[in-house]
Amino acid sequence: MKKRIACLALVACALLFTSCGSGKKLKAGTYEGTGQGNAKETPIRLSVTIDESGKIYEMKILEHQETPQIGGKALDKLVEQATKENTADVDTISGATRTSEGFRDALRSALAQAAGEESATKDDGESQPSAKDVSSPSSAQ
Repeated sequence: MKKRIACLALVACALLFTSCGSGKKLKAGTYEGTGQGNAKETPIRLSVTIDESGKIYEMKILEHQETPQIGGKALDKLVEQATKENTADVDTISGATRTSEGFRDALRSALAQAAGEESATKDDGESQPSAKDVSSPSSAQ
């Protein structure tokens, strides 16, 4: 009996983990997103290029006014981590919490556009700035 319960629990966990992925294919192209970092005057603005396989190919910070020695260095690390791990769910950089949050919001906004969504929203229902598709390989042909 215990073996059956353990087996059923294992199968349930396997089903749960395989269905956790978003399953949304990202459309190839270059997208922009913005998010509010530590600098209140200027949001973090970035571009992300998605390749034909739906993975992050390249990411660039287009504009920010974060402190160069703290937020600026954190942005470099966040870009590297997000590109390497192909996700917006990157770790917060110690000492640059607001910069990290703004970066994640900007990247989520761009990735939402790549997934065909109009805009991303936070859990509190606040609408985030929408990303815009700045170029698409298929539209150039």
